[in-house]
Amino acid sequence: MRTFNTGVELLIGWQEINRGRVNEAREAAHELMRHGRSIDDPRSIGLGLGLLSWIAYFADSYVEALEYSEQPLAFAITPFDRYVPMVVKGCALVLLRRTEEGSIVLKEARSHFADDGCFYVVTAVDPALGVCRVLCGDIGNGIHMLEELILQEEGKGHRIGADVTRIFLSEILLQIVSQNERVPLTTLAKNLLTLLKVMLTGSSRITALIASVMDNPQLDREAPFIGRAQMILGLLYKAKKKRALAFQHLIEAKRILLHFGQTPILARVETALAELGQ
Repeated sequence: MRTFNTGVELLIGWQEINRGRVNEAREAAHELMRHGRSIDDPRSIGLGLGLLSWIAYFADSYVEALEYSEQPLAFAITPFDRYVPMVVKGCALVLLRRTEEGSIVLKEARSHFADDGCFYVVTAVDPALGVCRVLCGDIGNGIHMLEELILQEEGKGHRIGADVTRIFLSEILLQIVSQNERVPLTTLAKNLLTLLKVMLTGSSRITALIASVMDNPQLDREAPFIGRAQMILGLLYKAKKKRALAFQHLIEAKRILLHFGQTPILARVETALAELGQ
């Protein structure tokens, strides 16, 4: 019988998240919480809740991620226990378009971990700050920040970190190429050259970014990260009126994502398929 170790179980759960093995990560989170309750260990419960917040975040369930990220604070014992949930809270706030709140939370957490030399966690903060710049209207600098982060993570040999950032960047480029959102005139004027460049080159950049993600051997082939990559390609081809290719990638995305329940990311795929008449 395996001896339970809270730190080891947390590491297992986090590595399962990194590889996109959501069901296994969720089981590790629940195991932490079960163990914590059985021996009255609040820290183990809080760490399990923290893992659940990251799982919700990567499923696009930002409201759920925000709720989960606040619960571990009641169980926090160490600064690590308090600040890691702050990272997912800040990320969720940014993607809920509560950018001012999210930026404040992320910068506080980043400062703590940078001061402690815990740069592994910093790599989870910086992509969200890049997205925050874009959502605040600083599109060119936000895109440039994400591009630089990809190079930095590749240089450190942190393939997962680079590919998570590639997915963020791909989603931003996709929104511009698809023209799904109306851009305020002031933002349009400030970022005109960037937007024109993305309209001209965005499709090829997205396919190259996603090809790198799909080529990462560390990612489980049946994991949500791969499902998201397939979805991005499907939505790109849908925007470009390439119906057969869009259908092919969206069906594959749905096949993968169905294994993880009715999540917001699955709803995006199903909506796109419905719009294609499927």
